[in-house]
Amino acid sequence: MKLSFTDRPFPGENARPTPEVHVDPSVNSAIVAVPWGARESGRKVIDRMTEYLAFASQDHEATSPLPRMTCLSTAANNLRTAAMLANDMLYREDNRDEYRAGVELFAATLYQNELSIVQVGGPHVLLARGTQSLLPIGSSIDLALDLGIESKDRRRPLSALPAQLMGLESHVNLTINSFRARPGDKLVLLSHSRAPEAVFSWKSNDIDTDKMVRELARRDGRSAFWLGVLSIEGDSIKSAADLSSPNGDVA
Repeated sequence: MKLSFTDRPFPGENARPTPEVHVDPSVNSAIVAVPWGARESGRKVIDRMTEYLAFASQDHEATSPLPRMTCLSTAANNLRTAAMLANDMLYREDNRDEYRAGVELFAATLYQNELSIVQVGGPHVLLARGTQSLLPIGSSIDLALDLGIESKDRRRPLSALPAQLMGLESHVNLTINSFRARPGDKLVLLSHSRAPEAVFSWKSNDIDTDKMVRELARRDGRSAFWLGVLSIEGDSIKSAADLSSPNGDVA
């Protein structure tokens, strides 16, 4: 199986940084870095992560520069290590003395049937599978939503403001997830302070980037947002459990 990606920004009435997106077929990974501050910080994070992921994929016996977590697979551990190395690099080069740049991160790697995900802050992540409605598998509350709840002026949306960024401190709070991917699965990524209710009623056959952007803009044309779709294409890799099943269904 392999990954493909499409995305669209919507400007609205407030500013929201456009993410840097990198899809690397050689290691079957996708990285979305949202730079706050210096624009080049997003590219620096991507370059550092892809450098380590490429190294780890070429030498499976290589010693990890960081301790591995026994609760994670090798692929998920590699993704975690790549994110932590990128955080350390951004902290040392940009933010040790004063804050200059931070990055919201979504990164995923696909190895055999496992899709591993690491996040810092946004975007919201929803899984589209079969005929089911979108299933939220990752979300974050940003400061615009936090402060907007107590704002007396509801007529004008607050500008986007992240609550979690990588690179600001020597340690980073990573959210790590993984699941068994199927061909045809799609991950909808939405950078938005509050995901509109319509999103949770969409199904796989509604996953069209232009169509979704028009629908979101029609419902709330004042809030800036960014929408991306990560698609999993190709044939599945059957495991021993699949082969022992009479019909080969995946649980």
